[in-house]
Amino acid sequence: MDYSQKPDNELCQLLHEDDSKAFEIIYKRYFKYLYRYVNYSLGVKEDSEEIIHDLFLSLWQNRKKNLIGDLKVYLYVSTRNLINKNLRMKLNFSKYREFELFHKVLISNESEEISNSNDFNTRLNLILDSMSGKTAQVFRMSKIEEISVKKISDQLKISEKAVEYHITKSQKILRERFKDFYSEN
Repeated sequence: MDYSQKPDNELCQLLHEDDSKAFEIIYKRYFKYLYRYVNYSLGVKEDSEEIIHDLFLSLWQNRKKNLIGDLKVYLYVSTRNLINKNLRMKLNFSKYREFELFHKVLISNESEEISNSNDFNTRLNLILDSMSGKTAQVFRMSKIEEISVKKISDQLKISEKAVEYHITKSQKILRERFKDFYSEN
């Protein structure tokens, strides 16, 4: 029986019946297209390969549970979901690293946790002084004095959106200006 000529729906039925040859044909038929799609979306070869591996592993492991109607749609939607999961994970990790840095930088008072805290404070004050007055003021109130966005908005008589804008702007500036701080110290 020539599997390579079989349509997707027959391959899916054979896969559901534990036919490993059907799985192999599906893999060969779609790997190249799915890999290109993932690699275009992520641009990282290793991540792309891992996603495709996870996709086909899941397809094989769930072959009994899944009755696939349209294989192409199923594979592309599953791939898109894995891409989104990968991006969320990277974003969450990035946010965690940012939180960790700001936590060490802005909350900790122990000198052994922040090397050269005098250098840090000097640099922080110089950076804040270089920001627009409102942005620096909002940052100090929000991150140093730990005042809520609502209270800052009320005190400064600006909208909460404006407060959030100044916080985001100040964090962006600080990330940029502090990116080499820990490698220098």
